[in-house]
Amino acid sequence: MPTDVARLHSRIYLHFLGVLLVVAVTTGVVFALGARDAFRREMAPRMTRHLASLVGERIADPAALTARLNQIHDDLHVAVRVRDLDGRVIAAAGDELPSLTPAEQADVRAGRVVVRPRPMGFAAAAIRDPASGAIVGFVEGAVPRHMGAPPLWRPLLVVAVALLVVAIATRPLAQRISRPVERLTDAARRLGGGDLTARAPAGGAHARRTDEITELTRAFNEMAERVERLVRAEQELLANVSHELRSPLARIRMALALLPRDAEDDRRLRDIERDLAELDRLVDDVLTTARLEATGLPARLGTVDARALLADLAERARHDPLTATVPVRLADGPAVTLTGDEALLRRALWNLVENAAKYGAPPVTLFAGLDGERVVVGVEDEGAGVAPADRERVFAPFYRGDAARTPEASGAARRGVGLGLTLARQVAEVHGGAIAITPGSEKNGPPRGCRVTLSIPRAALTS
Repeated sequence: MPTDVARLHSRIYLHFLGVLLVVAVTTGVVFALGARDAFRREMAPRMTRHLASLVGERIADPAALTARLNQIHDDLHVAVRVRDLDGRVIAAAGDELPSLTPAEQADVRAGRVVVRPRPMGFAAAAIRDPASGAIVGFVEGAVPRHMGAPPLWRPLLVVAVALLVVAIATRPLAQRISRPVERLTDAARRLGGGDLTARAPAGGAHARRTDEITELTRAFNEMAERVERLVRAEQELLANVSHELRSPLARIRMALALLPRDAEDDRRLRDIERDLAELDRLVDDVLTTARLEATGLPARLGTVDARALLADLAERARHDPLTATVPVRLADGPAVTLTGDEALLRRALWNLVENAAKYGAPPVTLFAGLDGERVVVGVEDEGAGVAPADRERVFAPFYRGDAARTPEASGAARRGVGLGLTLARQVAEVHGGAIAITPGSEKNGPPRGCRVTLSIPRAALTS
C-alpha cells in the first residue's frame, strides 16, 4: 500500500488508544479529586465530632486528656489540638495545626463544624461538657501529609503504565481486524491495474466465519472471476476471428492477382488491393494487441539502436505509398540505445508516422533522446494537433476523432480503424514505459502541431 496513506489497522489502533486514554485520564482525575473532596465533606466532620466526644470525656483532667490525645494520635495518626473558648491550647498531639480565624471560632462556639481543604482533612468542632452539654472548648484535627490522598501524578502514572500494557496487547488485535480489508484493497487495486488473476485471500480464521468482511471478500472474488472469464473470452474471440480472416484474405489476394486487367478496371483493382492491405493491417494489429494483453511482456528482447531504427523508418516513409508525398526527417541528436523488442518498437513508431502523415501536416520529424534513465522517442508534425479533451481518448481501441472522420481533400474517406495509437500505447507499457501526446514545437509563436512521445526505460524489464 502507499506509504502516504494511513493503514487501516493503525487508525483502528490509534482509535482504541485514544478512547482508552480519555477514559483512563478522566477516571483517574475523577477518582483522585473525588477522594479528596469526599474526605473533606464526609469523613473530616464525622471524625472531628467523634474526637470532640472522646476529648469531652477527659476535658476536666489535663493529664488524662493528654493521654487520650496521644492515644488517638498513635492509633489514628491524626494531629489533634484542644483549645479553650479563648483559643488557648490546652493539650496537643501530632503536627502543628493552623489557628482558626475569629469568624471560624464564632462558628465553632455556635456549635457548627468548620472544615478547611488545607491541610488535608482539617476540621474543628465544639467540645461539650458530658454532664451539662455546655460548650467548654473546641478540638481541631487533621490527617498528616503522608496519610492524605495521593497526588494527581501518581494515578496518572498508573494510568500511563496501564495504557502502555493495553497498547502492546491491542496492536495485534487492530492488525487482525484490518488485515482482511487491506488484502481486499490490494486485490482490488491489482485487478483495476489489469491483473485479471488478482484475488483476495479468504483463508485462515475468516474462512470459518460468516461476517460482512468475509462475504465482501467472497463477492469480490466471484466478481473478479466473472470479469476474467468475460475478458478472456473476448480476447480469444477477437484473436480467433482475426486469425481466421487471414485465409480468406490470402485467397482474395490470389484471385485479384489472377484477374485479367485493363485500363478501366486497373484503378478499381488498386482500390481493392488498398482495402485488402488495410484489412490485413487491422488483422496484424488485433493479433499483436491480443498477444501483448495475454503475455504482458515483449517476446524478443535485445539491444536496440533508437536512432538507427528511426532512420530506417524515415527511409521506409520515402517509399511507402501512404507517406511518400510527406517529407519525413530525423532530428539531430546523440546515439541512443535501449533494451527492448525491436519489432514491436518499429511497429509502434511506424503507426505514429502513418498517423502524422494522415492527420497532421508536413514536415514530420522523428526524434530520439535521453531523459535520465529513460529513452524518449517519438514523432512530431505541424498539423492542427489533438484537442486536450481527446489526448487520452485517442488511445482507446477503434476511437477516431474528428480529423480521422473528415474526408481527404480529394473527397476520399480517410483510411484507418483506430488501433494504431492503442498498439503504440501497449508496446510502451509492456516495455515499462508510457506514451503521451503534447503540442508540438513553440518556434515563432504559440505551440502548434502534435508531438507523440514514447518514454521507455533503458534497462530491460525484470518481471
